Amino acid sequence: MYSDYYLESGSFVKIDEITLGYNFKLNVKGLRNLRVYATGQNLATFTKYSGNDPDFVLDNGIGREFDGKALGIDTRGPYPSTRSFLFGINVGF
Repeated sequence: MYSDYYLESGSFVKIDEITLGYNFKLNVKGLRNLRVYATGQNLATFTKYSGNDPDFVLDNGIGREFDGKALGIDTRGPYPSTRSFLFGINVGF
């Protein structure tokens, strides 16, 4: 018998990657330009989903299997996504 007891919405909004940078125009002999930047990945996920991350749920149907995995069923197997930051400087000579 089919039931929707464990069914929940997997809708979400995700801020996946943002890069902010600034280019300095320099009047220094030997340097043309300087760019400073910062990038953030996996910054935020807004959802009411109770699992780890709704982005990792296999959503190709319920009850079917693909490579031994039950599609459409959250097994809570994958690790949560890590948040990372990258800072950099580009110098043009």
